Amino acid sequence: MEGASTLSNITPEVLTFIEEIGLDYERQHLPRVAGRIMGLLMVTNGPLSSQQISSTLQISLGAVSTNVNLLIQIGIVEKKTLIGDRMNYYILASDSLEKDVSHLLMEIISRQAIFKKYQHLVKDDEIVYQRFKESIEAADFFIEKYEQFLSDVRSKKSETRTE
Repeated sequence: MEGASTLSNITPEVLTFIEEIGLDYERQHLPRVAGRIMGLLMVTNGPLSSQQISSTLQISLGAVSTNVNLLIQIGIVEKKTLIGDRMNYYILASDSLEKDVSHLLMEIISRQAIFKKYQHLVKDDEIVYQRFKESIEAADFFIEKYEQFLSDVRSKKSETRTE
């Protein structure tokens, strides 16, 4: 890995992109700051330090630490070190798209499990029971499609590596 990234490509338009990614993460019930960090890492091609992230996004080092740790737990950001430098740096994981989609898939599976667990409680109310049944079936559909999507992404990535 080469040295730390420079942030010379951060134009007002790029900052708008970063903000949009933040808003998108917020719509997915994740912190907006985590999304903004993801957006920033998406537009840089090398590692960024906490200080670089903090100053570029105008957020505290504590906010960087908290949200980078969340993104590391999800698996879409990786911590890196540079030879001769004691500072931690962060990069987008090479399989961040797969991990991001897998995270969404886990949310759907989790919600579906709740509906399945409590479906028996509403069996006497036809309308509510139907609502639970439709939620479970919709989750089945989404799970199937997400799994196919992930399989397709992995196949395409594998083909690209062999070319």
